Amino acid sequence: MGRRSRNKLPQEPVELTIEDLTHDGRGVAKWNEKVVFVQNALPGEVVMAKLNRKTRNYNEALAVEILKASDDRVEPKCEFYTVCNGCSMMHLKESKQIEFKFNTLKSNFHKMSHVEPETWLSPLTDSHWNYRRRARLSVKWVTAKDKMLVGFREKNGRFVADMNHCLVLEKPLADLLQPLADLFAQTTIKQFIPQVECSMGDNVTSLIIRHMKPFESDDLMLIKKFADKHQLQIYLQSKGPKTVIGLEAYAEQLNFKLPEQNLTYEFLPNDFIQVNRHMNEKMIEQALTAMEIESEDVVLDLFCGLGNFTLPMAQRAAEVVGVEGDEQLVVRAKHNAALNQIENAEFYMADLTEDQDNSPWFKQQYSKVLIDPPRSGAWEILPLIAQTTAKKLIYVSCHPASLARDTDRLVNELGFKLEKAGVMDMFPHTSHVESMAIFTRD
Repeated sequence: MGRRSRNKLPQEPVELTIEDLTHDGRGVAKWNEKVVFVQNALPGEVVMAKLNRKTRNYNEALAVEILKASDDRVEPKCEFYTVCNGCSMMHLKESKQIEFKFNTLKSNFHKMSHVEPETWLSPLTDSHWNYRRRARLSVKWVTAKDKMLVGFREKNGRFVADMNHCLVLEKPLADLLQPLADLFAQTTIKQFIPQVECSMGDNVTSLIIRHMKPFESDDLMLIKKFADKHQLQIYLQSKGPKTVIGLEAYAEQLNFKLPEQNLTYEFLPNDFIQVNRHMNEKMIEQALTAMEIESEDVVLDLFCGLGNFTLPMAQRAAEVVGVEGDEQLVVRAKHNAALNQIENAEFYMADLTEDQDNSPWFKQQYSKVLIDPPRSGAWEILPLIAQTTAKKLIYVSCHPASLARDTDRLVNELGFKLEKAGVMDMFPHTSHVESMAIFTRD
């Protein structure tokens, strides 16, 4: 009993001095000679923190009172910030958020690849508010509260945050949380609706409602009225992604535009698109500038998705070949090329984590390559890129550690030089680091 008592976390908050920030934006302190990761805390601060999780190597805590505040601290605009896990850095000045992301990228380069770019790109930023056009929201009927919750999960990850609006979701989606909660609370299967996936096009907003039991006819009537009132396209999903079906047949397909390129993309509600429309436009412009595409260039676009970079590059190059592992996105990319009357873009489906030496798309010569891999990076495909005649590689990354690891291989094994790199604030108020690196070789 004595040992268990000593190992229990204290019920009352403890005073901690914050020494550093982790890669995910939490403060770092020590308590009883053990590292503590503290949410809502900044370096140099002294806080009262409630310890809420214990592991063998570290503890976790939430700062509940700031005794000595950092000069970089600001009052979060969102009333749900201390509870909701949708954002993690709203208490830090916006200018310092992008500085944190730059330092995260720089630190990863130093630790994992031991190189630094010859030139740092200026950070790409845009509005910090109402920027998310895609979100997967949790749904939960709480019997004890006789209440339906719709929103992001709490910071502890176990529960759905009790929130009725969101300052980072685009409007009108930002104001739909409470109306959705009211709708779901009226259904006969309210205990069996775990999530709703939201996508906003330039023309219409779609919702995919995940349900683990069939809706009754009265439920469907309620949902249909809700869709009509809020001008939504609503889809139902009973199991996996292939079970997504429209509540009715919609004539108009979701779309977004790239104004500078005069391009229109059509997409399905569960297709991947970049979350932040304005940052996506800036990111594409930066990539096009870095590529320096000439009319005779043949460009390879790996992990091309629905053609986000492929089509703008095809407007400048002789030919662009896009390769993607998701068959649905390949179909959409081909459709979007035809929609925009682009005839010099070809698309192939391939698992880029596997050997592609004998793939038909690899048999031609490329002068330039762009890759936009998932968080896991592009490790497996890097030797293949090195086998091409490409003199320039643009690497768009959503995870600085995998970018730094891949940079090590590109620079120290495969003969590339890291010419430029920089961060892009795709997800303001979070610790997520999006970046771009430009590699060249002789």
